[in-house]
Amino acid sequence: MPASSRPTRRFLTVLALICFLGATIRVSYVVFFKPAVSPCAATQLERNSVFESVRTTYFIGRAPENICGDALVYHDGANLLAKGEGFISPIRFIYTDGVRFNSADHPPLYMLYLAGFSVVGLDGVLAHQLASCFLGVVSIAIIGLLGRRLANERAGLIAAFLASIYVYIWINDALVMSETIAITAAAALLLLTYRYVSDSSRRNLVFLGLIAGVTVMTRAELLLFIPLVMPFVAWRVSHAWRPFLLRLLAIGALAGAVMAPWVIRNLTTFEKPVTLSTGVGITLTYTNCDATYYGDLLGYWNFPCIAPVPNEADQSLDEALLRKRGIDYITSHKSRIPVVVMARVGRQWGLYRPMQHVEKDVYDDRPAALSRIGLAQYYAFMALATGGAVVLYRRKVWLWPLLSMFVIVTITAATSYGTTR
Repeated sequence: MPASSRPTRRFLTVLALICFLGATIRVSYVVFFKPAVSPCAATQLERNSVFESVRTTYFIGRAPENICGDALVYHDGANLLAKGEGFISPIRFIYTDGVRFNSADHPPLYMLYLAGFSVVGLDGVLAHQLASCFLGVVSIAIIGLLGRRLANERAGLIAAFLASIYVYIWINDALVMSETIAITAAAALLLLTYRYVSDSSRRNLVFLGLIAGVTVMTRAELLLFIPLVMPFVAWRVSHAWRPFLLRLLAIGALAGAVMAPWVIRNLTTFEKPVTLSTGVGITLTYTNCDATYYGDLLGYWNFPCIAPVPNEADQSLDEALLRKRGIDYITSHKSRIPVVVMARVGRQWGLYRPMQHVEKDVYDDRPAALSRIGLAQYYAFMALATGGAVVLYRRKVWLWPLLSMFVIVTITAATSYGTTR
């Protein structure tokens, strides 16, 4: 890689200033500008009505008004975890029927991270937002180091600066969403991947295998990085079958060791097999229905499509029923799949109905004005990224680990839905 020596003092100083800028933007938005009442809280009543159609509500709590949806699951789930309740559904335990319902809605790392703050009394929404802001600042530093390793210190500082001001990155910190920790982990994974390619020591192999497992524990779809990239990494530093296989097995074993406690917990907790999460069924259901195949939401998602909601005693049974419903719909509408997939991918990359996303993102707690700024930044940054990729290619920098992230996002969108997250 172009930069393998220690960073200069000037680089570290400027990078620290950029991180301070990023922290200022994030904390200022959380403390001074984020609406006290989340626009998405208004839609929570509609979502609750879907669930309450099959459940008798008798245990009603008051949800925070400045977060909702998945953010509520992460926030309250972390607090319940810190109190020793384990991984249970906070929505059912706190806001609906008061049942301790074992849950694996998402991979656990973000909830575990927030629970660490909850244990010491930092259990409010603001505390969890600021904890997420810290992760956002760490991401800026890692992205700066990655840019330096791929090109030079100037490129690293430019990359860090863009990460510090990019709306679609920093706004997640205020939302208490797992995208924050996923960005941090993915940046670290790329940095350690390129570090291992330039220095294939056992120490760097261990770091790479561990961070691969950690990354999967933030977002399940990032598991794709392992089969898409790791075989090429192992071959690039081996050039012979025996060391290639040994390195690949070692990376896989280390990643698997990180994931094993969560996967074993799920396999021994639920009636049906569950590995990383139970999110497939619900996603297949609210992304494969008339509204998302034929209507104004083509290629998007529609939460009411999950009605009627299963009410089984085990989350894996709910997931199995929802998954079957989604697959049955896909099977019955095969002729629409190419159109739907193109719409999903087009939405993901801002090529199909981007302004509708600006409107819909309001209900995901992203103000329209900021979404418009983020969309403009996205188009500008994509142009810069394309030019940067050409320059790196001409310098004979190996691009596949970077490009694989675009492939992973595209696969994820094609099989679920396009979104600005």
